[in-house]
Amino acid sequence: MKFTTLLLSGLAALTTAQTAAPYTDAKSGITFNAFIGSTGYFFGIALPANSTSSNTDFIATIGGKGTGWSGVSLGGGMLNKLLVVAWPNAQAIVSSFRKTANYGSPAVATGTFTQTPIANGTYVNATHWTYTFLCSKCILSDKTTFAPTDLTASFGYALNAAAPAQKTNPASSVAKHTSQGQVSLDLKKAQSASFESWRSWAVKSAVTVAVKREWEG
Repeated sequence: MKFTTLLLSGLAALTTAQTAAPYTDAKSGITFNAFIGSTGYFFGIALPANSTSSNTDFIATIGGKGTGWSGVSLGGGMLNKLLVVAWPNAQAIVSSFRKTANYGSPAVATGTFTQTPIANGTYVNATHWTYTFLCSKCILSDKTTFAPTDLTASFGYALNAAAPAQKTNPASSVAKHTSQGQVSLDLKKAQSASFESWRSWAVKSAVTVAVKREWEG
């Protein structure tokens, strides 16, 4: 069976179920506890095997179909939570942290948190796009994200098939989501003994230079 067939069959199974479940990305080999919606939107998370209260890092994957944007709230709801928004630009992925106190296109958020791409899990192909990254110092103690000791956590998801106004600009405004909701993830199922090995693959590269410059401020 061809690789593309394996990948599509895995995505199709999760899409049909529309529930969170362990999912291994066929290109990177990273296993996430992931949610994939009927639109092709997906978000997944991987955590260290022994996550403690001092852990602030995780690996995430987010993606979708077409040229529109996909977003995730790390704290469940949209308002006053740390958000990640990403979209494809040709063969690259553009992404930024966002935060807002009001409904509308959220502004870019700055802080000590950073995103570093994992190249073998970041790609655009004929069926979908995928962005995999190490999110460092992203689990915060101010209740804008889930907590490191949570057994389960609620994540918000949102998307729009329309591309952002400025596809090359990580700070671009985005059109209002056309689909949104929340999903509960079992964080124990996101833990893996391979986390540290996967973390070592996160390297800032010119492939996502537009995103890198935004992260580095």
